[in-house]
Amino acid sequence: MKAGEGAARLAGESVRYLLAGGLNTLASYALYLALLQAMDYRTAYVLAFVAGIALSFALLRHAVFARPGRPFSLLWVAASHLLQLGLGLAVVQAWVAALHGPQWAAPLAAALAVAPFMFVLQRWIFTPHVRH
Repeated sequence: MKAGEGAARLAGESVRYLLAGGLNTLASYALYLALLQAMDYRTAYVLAFVAGIALSFALLRHAVFARPGRPFSLLWVAASHLLQLGLGLAVVQAWVAALHGPQWAAPLAAALAVAPFMFVLQRWIFTPHVRH
């Protein structure tokens, strides 16, 4: 692949990642708001986050990177989301408890803070290993 092709692919993946992430975030956020009516914000965040993992895998696999990725890519994606959950929950906790931000905005702050790292990690998951 030529350098220009690689840059174009990266740019396209970045745009698709943002769109897919936006869709997944909106769906998860809507669920979070519904759950917030019945439970603590931390529990609501975890449940909404877990519900978004399957949607995320489908979007990453078929729409964002459009390739199967590494062996066990579903497990890699689930593991990356567990990492994202931990990082995101730390941001949610800091947002509410330390910064006194509104609970309704906590998942949005977490998504914005963690998204760049997750793009790099998930791109690695869906970039096939090249043997030399």
